[in-house]
Amino acid sequence: MVNRELAAMNVEHQEVDGNYVGKLEQGKIRCPREETRREAFRRALQVSSDEDLGFFSYRSSAIDRALGDGYPERSLTLTATQQSDAPRQVQLPAHLAVPHRTRAQTHPSSLQMPAAARDVMTLSVRFDGREVIMSLTRRDLLQLGIGTFLEAFAFGPHSNMLREAAERPTLDGRVTVTSPAHLDEILDHLNEQWHAQVKTDNLLGPRFALASVLSQITVIDALRNALRNEHRLAVVRLGAQYAESAAWLYEDSGNLAQARFWTGRALEWAYEADDKRMLAWTTFRRSQQADATGNAAEVIGLAHAARRDEESLAKPMRAAIRVQEAYGHALDGNERDSQQLVDEAHEWAASDTVGDARSGHGSYCTSAYIEIQRARCWFATGKAKKAISLYERGLRTLPPVYQRNRAAAQSWLATAYLTDGQVEQAASTAHAALQVARSTGSRRIVQEIERLSAGLISHRRIPSVAALLDDLGQKRD
Repeated sequence: MVNRELAAMNVEHQEVDGNYVGKLEQGKIRCPREETRREAFRRALQVSSDEDLGFFSYRSSAIDRALGDGYPERSLTLTATQQSDAPRQVQLPAHLAVPHRTRAQTHPSSLQMPAAARDVMTLSVRFDGREVIMSLTRRDLLQLGIGTFLEAFAFGPHSNMLREAAERPTLDGRVTVTSPAHLDEILDHLNEQWHAQVKTDNLLGPRFALASVLSQITVIDALRNALRNEHRLAVVRLGAQYAESAAWLYEDSGNLAQARFWTGRALEWAYEADDKRMLAWTTFRRSQQADATGNAAEVIGLAHAARRDEESLAKPMRAAIRVQEAYGHALDGNERDSQQLVDEAHEWAASDTVGDARSGHGSYCTSAYIEIQRARCWFATGKAKKAISLYERGLRTLPPVYQRNRAAAQSWLATAYLTDGQVEQAASTAHAALQVARSTGSRRIVQEIERLSAGLISHRRIPSVAALLDDLGQKRD
């Protein structure tokens, strides 16, 4: 699709291949040098700015643009320093560690981490004349993405989160594992933390969950690089779970490049660990990411592939994958197959009202959620009135913990209202969703509302429309 856009712009000589896209996803290329190539990516993925794609150039004024007007006293500077001459290490007992011959120039009971992990970025942020300083590894900063970091910590009432993060203890260079039982305790703890972060995301959104997930991945990386054989596989299996969570949180934050990178990492680790459930789930997530391109064949194909071995999958996961495949058929104009798949999904609907995924991936796929997705399918096939009644019913029964899902459904309902000519309802519903989207840091939902707002401009005389348009124009998201 990018190459098609380049051809339309008469710059075929800049066309991209799989190798180039892979370098973008891995962060080896952080921003295409040519404006025409960046424009092709923006058109193909239907976003309005380079930041929405996760592109960042150290030579640009992206930070100034991110801070923008209205924050005159906030300045941000980055300086790279070497925090310590000592390498970061994971200390292991002899029976867990790699054979000594592979650990040249390290202490007999420790393993040296990659050199990239030793460089530390000192982040200085000035809040209303007061300076807050944090230390992050270069790798952490690149994985987090400067746009997401600023969105998560540097604006409005959420500035307290930066102060909290600055005071939080950081990994001091060593994770000591004294025995297999100790390793089991660490993994159990990380698994519990994962469930807690899933609930944090459902209740409060990616703004409050992403930094913690990336922090736990740092610990997992340290263990993964140090351990071998079955001990490593146990860590890699959990790492795939965390990587997929990072992918989702980035996607919800509007950073599709980082979302694709972390989904790819989750696929790699799931394959290494021979975790068929995570392979299925990450393939399902690839299908969801294909939604943005409107490529029905890819959405259907990936979702269908995800349920290839569905007998081994948990019921909520089977429901979620079927709903996704149903949406692909709706995009393709196939109402019959779409609605049949939604009907089948109800057989495996989750009953989770807690929001911490104790029933596994897909636990959010309750009967109410499935009906909301049925509405989305009807809307995709041009049946706005059918979609509206289903959206309204599903929202009434959606468990309270799924606040971000509620805001997403409200944004879809608002679009259906507008299509049906219910302008005032569209504006008031979108405005309610906007407040939650901004609070949670869900740039994905904000973008949905921004697209909707273009159809409301001619109705500005209506008070609810004017209020929404003014809010979109005056406040940052």
